[in-house]
Amino acid sequence: MQIVIYGAGSIGCYLGGCLQAAGLKVTLLGRPRLQQLIEHQGAIELSDYQGRALTWQAPDYSTDPTVLKRADLILVTLKCLAMEDAAEQLAQYARTGIRVVCLQNGLGSDEAVRHQCPDLTVLRGIVGFNVVADGHQFHRGTEGAIHLQHDPALAQLQHAWQQQGLECHLEQDFDSVAWAKLQLNLNNVINALSDLPLKTELEQRPYRQVLALAMQELALVAQAKGIALARLTALPPAWLPKLITSPDWLFKRLAKRMLAIDPKARSSMWEDLQQGRPTEVLFLNGAVTAAGAEEGVATPVNQMLTQLMFEVERGQRQPGISAAELWQKVETLRQR
Repeated sequence: MQIVIYGAGSIGCYLGGCLQAAGLKVTLLGRPRLQQLIEHQGAIELSDYQGRALTWQAPDYSTDPTVLKRADLILVTLKCLAMEDAAEQLAQYARTGIRVVCLQNGLGSDEAVRHQCPDLTVLRGIVGFNVVADGHQFHRGTEGAIHLQHDPALAQLQHAWQQQGLECHLEQDFDSVAWAKLQLNLNNVINALSDLPLKTELEQRPYRQVLALAMQELALVAQAKGIALARLTALPPAWLPKLITSPDWLFKRLAKRMLAIDPKARSSMWEDLQQGRPTEVLFLNGAVTAAGAEEGVATPVNQMLTQLMFEVERGQRQPGISAAELWQKVETLRQR
C-alpha cells in the first residue's frame, strides 16, 4: 500500500516516519523549504517526551501534487484553512474510490473535500498529541492518541502506529470523539495568547478558570446537539472543568498525567503565530460559537477568545496576555 501524507509538516512528518518505521511505504507531500532542509540533512529525526527516538534515512519527500496519483491511501495533515485548496488538488489527482483521511483539529475542515471530491471515500481523524519541529527534527511533546473514523481498511494503519508506540483507535461514533477532543483543544488559543509553554500556562489557575468556562459552554452546545462527549482522558468530560479550576497545589497533584508533557511543549496555534500564519481559531473556539448560535446557546467566553486571537493576528494586540488580565476580561463579560 502506497501512503501519501499531504501537508507533511510537523504532524505529517511524525506520523509518516512512524508508518515508515513499521514497514509501510510512505511519500511526504509538502513545502519546498522543508524538502530542501530534509534533503540537506539526508534524514528526518523523530523523538518524544518519553525518550524514544528514530531516524528515517533518505525520506521520500516531494513538492509535486502529482504524487497523489499513485496513492492507495491519503492522509491530509494540512491546517484547516488550507483544506479548500487541498480539495481542488485531490479532485484533480487522487484516484477514484481511494480513502482520504482528514486529520485536523476542530470541526468542519473535511467538508470542502466531501463537496469537491464526491468520488473519494472521505474519513475523519484526530491526532491527540503535539509535535514541535526544529529543522529536520520532530519532537512529540505530549501524550495522546490518534483517533480515526471506523473503517476496516484503516486497521493496517492502526497496527503500524501501535507498533511504534502510538495509541490508535478506530471510532464508531466519531462525532462524540471530535467534540470531546475539541473540548481539550479549546486551550490552544489560551496557550497562544499567553505566549507560555503549555505546562507553565496550565499551572496558573486563572488561565484554567477561563478554560473551564469555555469547556462548559462547549458541553452545553454539545448537549443541545444531542452529542455525548467521549471520554478521552482519565476523567469523564463533565469532570474536567471541576478538576482544572481546583487550586494550583491540588491541580498539580490530581492532574499529573495532564502535566506529563515536555516543559517546552506549546500549542500548534502558538506555532502558527510565530510563523505569521493565520490560526485555526474559527474551527475551534469559533466553531463552538457558531454551533451555539445555531442551537440558541450563549458562548461569550469562546467568542471573546476568538476575538482576542483575531486582534493578535491583525497586529492590534500582542500575545503575552497574563492570567490575571485574561480572567479580568471574563469578569468584565459577567458584569455586562
